[in-house]
Amino acid sequence: MSLSPSLSPLPLPSPSPSPLPTALIPTHAAAVAAATPSLPGIPEPAQAARNLNAFWDGLRLPSFDLPEPFSVAVPLAGLSAEPSDAGRPAPWLETDDAKIAAALDRAVALARSTRAGRRALDAAEKTLFAEGRTLPILVRDLGRNYGEYDYLAKNMRLHSALFKKGREADLAGTIVHELTHVVQHGQGVPSNALEMEIEAHLQDLDMLAELGVKPPKGTFARQALELLASGPDKFISLIQAAVPGSIFLGESSLEDVLDQLEDDLADQRTRAKHSKAAAGLIPVIERDLARLRTAEGAASYRAFSRRVLALLKRRAAEAR
Repeated sequence: MSLSPSLSPLPLPSPSPSPLPTALIPTHAAAVAAATPSLPGIPEPAQAARNLNAFWDGLRLPSFDLPEPFSVAVPLAGLSAEPSDAGRPAPWLETDDAKIAAALDRAVALARSTRAGRRALDAAEKTLFAEGRTLPILVRDLGRNYGEYDYLAKNMRLHSALFKKGREADLAGTIVHELTHVVQHGQGVPSNALEMEIEAHLQDLDMLAELGVKPPKGTFARQALELLASGPDKFISLIQAAVPGSIFLGESSLEDVLDQLEDDLADQRTRAKHSKAAAGLIPVIERDLARLRTAEGAASYRAFSRRVLALLKRRAAEAR
């Protein structure tokens, strides 16, 4: 799921997140939490990695009380308040709402002013074109999440707060993060691989750095940025705490990953008797298992994991 590079905490409807439906809790959540190195100040996550690839930014350090969202304004000189006459820059971000379309266009233009944003947008456009589809955009109150790419329903959900004035960089970063997940799923990466969230957060942080924007204190993005400078292991531990139960080839053998997916599949099959959500996950896990049992699928995941971890190592060195 996902953790989704982006900048500031969202308005929280209550002091604590709503409880996670039992059917969506990954089988190995407790085991991973127990094995993850302790990082002070990281509370329980609001959602599980299996259901969505979400952008996490509601996790707060306990020393901060942030009832109101920060806004990170970025100059938008030269960007129109309405879609240009030449057409929308990313018409495949589908919406029937003209105001939402205009806000998306401004965010896309801002993202395209950076190398990281262009990479994410171009790769997502190529993926969606190859799959013969667009990406419906739904604007909702998402609680602690800025955005979610629902790989089951094939849509992107964005928090309504991101469409307020002064949240342009937040919206652009969230779009970049979630579009990274669109590309990853198009590449056949296992649906709840931790490497997905590592890459997406690095993409978002890269874009913010190019914009000259530093995430506000107390946000997940700021924690990620600070722990990145402490080295890859600390950064990985933070992402693991946010999306427990994710498979991670970086610290496991492929056989361990397959065993974890088998356990997850058995658990979802049991829960499917009473949960439509669990039933929807069964074919996803079955596809992950089938692909990873092929030489091509195993090699592809190994290559993806190596590439992401090499990128993390480079970014951590640069952040010191």
